[in-house]
Amino acid sequence: MVDSVSGATAGAAAASAAKADAATLNKDFDQFLLLLTTQLQNQDPLDPMDSAEFTNQLVAFSGVEQQIKANEMMEQMLALNVLNITSIGLGFIGLDVERLGENFMFDGENATTLGYAVGENAVSTQINILNEDGDTVLSVSGESEFGKHDYTWNGLAPDGTPLPAGKYRISVTSTDAEGKPVDVTTTVPSRVTGIESGVNGDVILIVAGGEKVSITDVRKATQPGTSI
Repeated sequence: MVDSVSGATAGAAAASAAKADAATLNKDFDQFLLLLTTQLQNQDPLDPMDSAEFTNQLVAFSGVEQQIKANEMMEQMLALNVLNITSIGLGFIGLDVERLGENFMFDGENATTLGYAVGENAVSTQINILNEDGDTVLSVSGESEFGKHDYTWNGLAPDGTPLPAGKYRISVTSTDAEGKPVDVTTTVPSRVTGIESGVNGDVILIVAGGEKVSITDVRKATQPGTSI
């Protein structure tokens, strides 16, 4: 529950800081007005304030006023941005997503569909499934045709032994006719459990297993029980 609102908490902190800055500026503005008013009240009628100096002070007065208004607008924009980011991210909580990455959770029962996209000119592709300790538990040949492919892993070792539930990783390598590596990207299924705000204000999704993923890495999102 804490994860699901951490983005809103971070945004509230930023908004609070903006309010503090605005309060300081308003205080300085009030002091400026007090000094200017006192100066006008106590000036010598026979030797009034120089018009040029008075004009300069009015210009400064206008500049401070505009800065206060700009800060207020910035504060409102920040609040709207935080609200927008939070509402978008909250909509992902509880959904199953297909995302860029390698790590995925296996529940110990259901087959897991993993994706990989192969670049051009590949002639050989190898798919490896590794456990949390980094040990390879399965190694099979994959498709080498250019484009995206799916591989459904049934959770079994090569000898048919069921593997335990836990965190696993898919590693796919492709090579061309000269044995040179070909670009491959992988996608994995994940359940979104929370959100938080990134350093640039972007939405970070927290998925089952604790991994943090940028919302821009999501390729598809569905309700639980619906095929990814």
